[in-house]
Amino acid sequence: MRGKWQRGLMAAAAVGLVMTMTSCGSAPEGDALYREGEKNYVAYATVMHSVIMAVHEGDWAVDQGSFGASPIPCRINGELTGYTFSWARVLEPEEAIDVDAVVAAATKAFEDAGVEASTAKFGEGDRQEVNVIGTGGDVGRGVVTIRPGRNQIRASATPGCIPGDAADLSDMVFGGELADDGASLRFPAFEGPDWQPRFYFPEGSPIYVNEDGTPVEPQPTTTEFPVAPYGGAAS
Repeated sequence: MRGKWQRGLMAAAAVGLVMTMTSCGSAPEGDALYREGEKNYVAYATVMHSVIMAVHEGDWAVDQGSFGASPIPCRINGELTGYTFSWARVLEPEEAIDVDAVVAAATKAFEDAGVEASTAKFGEGDRQEVNVIGTGGDVGRGVVTIRPGRNQIRASATPGCIPGDAADLSDMVFGGELADDGASLRFPAFEGPDWQPRFYFPEGSPIYVNEDGTPVEPQPTTTEFPVAPYGGAAS
């Protein structure tokens, strides 16, 4: 079931994002940067896919352009030397949301993926909001937010800040300079049961979203995505 598509700013605009980095080591470059970025993206996006499919095995709208594969600059020890990702999906089902069932499904999916889960509740009645928060593991931080009064479920995730040049990695993800204004139109507008992780969106890729922010209907279907010329097998 498809929620409403909302077009927003590219996640890469969040240049001032500040996050804490706990791991050490020099930042990778070139093919190694791409290979590590793809590994990190696939890991956390796979966990979040399992979470939303546990809640509802249908189409979830990609919210405000946050497909999840666009590197965002972030600060490590005060320096803008890392990257992270922003992933968000929205479901607005026709039927009323069973809050307890969603909480149970999201909690189990997080825990099955080795992610610690907790629940926080705010407000009452039409303003009630229930959050299932997953921390640790591959996901970093993932949240499933249930708003019964709006009959909406929103899932989001942002992993920790990872050493590496976000601009260089973005250029590789989009097959050229990030200045391409049409890059976000190449992100799939929905994520459903047939989801496949993608980390390369060069010019010439299928267009999933119109200039006005509405999804292309029907959505392009392809099983042969462009193959990135980066990230050869690790030696």
